[in-house]
Amino acid sequence: MAVRKLPPSLFSAKGGIAQTRGSARFLHIIAGVRQSRNLYAFGCESQPLLTLTSYGLPKRCPVCRQDYPIGSENQGCAETT
Repeated sequence: MAVRKLPPSLFSAKGGIAQTRGSARFLHIIAGVRQSRNLYAFGCESQPLLTLTSYGLPKRCPVCRQDYPIGSENQGCAETT
C-alpha cells in the first residue's frame, strides 16, 4: 500500500468556513460525554482528525481559539430562584 503525504494547507486552522464579525467561526462536534467525571470529548472542524477532551465545558478551543465552542458562558452556572 502506497503512503501519500497530504499538504499541510488541508489542516490549517487559519482558513475559516463562515465569517462572523471579522473572525473565523468553526463548527464543534461533541464526540462523547461522561457525566460521572464531567468529561467532554469534542472535535473542531478546523482539525477534523483531532479529538479534544475537557473537564467541564471548555472556555476556549485550543485549536481555533474560539471562545465557548460548546454551549455558552453562563450555561455551566447553577441558577438559584
